[in-house]
Amino acid sequence: MQTKKQIFFEILRFLIVGGIATISDYAVFYFCNLVVFKNINEYANLILSTFLGFTTGLIVNWVLQRFVYRYLDNEITKNKKVFLKFLIVSLIGLGMTELGINLASPLYGEVYWHIIFKFDFWKLFFKMLMTVIVLIWNYLARKFYVFKVKKDDM
Repeated sequence: MQTKKQIFFEILRFLIVGGIATISDYAVFYFCNLVVFKNINEYANLILSTFLGFTTGLIVNWVLQRFVYRYLDNEITKNKKVFLKFLIVSLIGLGMTELGINLASPLYGEVYWHIIFKFDFWKLFFKMLMTVIVLIWNYLARKFYVFKVKKDDM
């Protein structure tokens, strides 16, 4: 059983790793949305930009998981079943993000803020909102499903 202090620091490490992964996700999303896919259909642009940002964040997150869950041994992180669980949880998070961003699409184009380039405020707002929702989902699902350990293993 983890103490409150151990749980606190685990959540802190999760937030640090998640922050690094989120910065990676947002950077790729932002770059793809404004540069790579700027000349294609808005819907396709959102789907592709979100997917590529997500994939980047997923890779960063997987690589840094041992920092969060310090009780993981190398065998767990090399286990294909564990990675498959991690991927499934992450894909559900991607689905939640895509759904939230696309449900909000009627608001896009209504308000613009100048953040380096002309960028639609609502896209950024709903991406951030979905990030918070998915962050909670990811922590709980990873802790209690993906990286669940037996009490006697801790």
